[in-house]
Amino acid sequence: MNPPSRIVSPAASDYSAGAIVGRFARAIGIVLIFSIVGPLTTAALISLIVIAFGAALLQMFLALLELDALRTMISVAVGLLAFVTMLASFLPSVAAGLIFALAAVYGGINMIWMAWLAAAMAVAGFVVFGMFIVPSESSAVILPDVRSARAALTLSVMLAVLAIVPTSLCWWLAKPLHRGSIAT
Repeated sequence: MNPPSRIVSPAASDYSAGAIVGRFARAIGIVLIFSIVGPLTTAALISLIVIAFGAALLQMFLALLELDALRTMISVAVGLLAFVTMLASFLPSVAAGLIFALAAVYGGINMIWMAWLAAAMAVAGFVVFGMFIVPSESSAVILPDVRSARAALTLSVMLAVLAIVPTSLCWWLAKPLHRGSIAT
């Protein structure tokens, strides 16, 4: 007797209009979850890292130099960092959501490692994209400025590791969409 498979295969024989629309709606739902929750979680994670590692050092400098007026500016700087992080992580989050939605809904591969792989592929794609295209200063596109393949690999690995927490949360929130089947 074979053990049950963890890969859920889609109903390949069901090509009715309702099933096609249902699968498409599930894929769109997954992409929306990744594109909304991903940047918000990434911004929260970056803000927590900055506050956790920088708070003690900042308190020491503010007390040593008696610069209490900078507290408000630092709060604004952390908020601005969170906002820019959300903007910068929006397109990779959409790409990761699209890759995972296609794999989960149409390919039947819906495990968490696939979501992590989708996030790593999206991050690596944007880092490589940043190697070859340098946007002008008036462009709204945010791409990393990477000069060498070694720097691109290092940046891709660091960002992919950082993306594990937001990707895991997105995978968990999208679980009903990528695990569920449309009732007939």
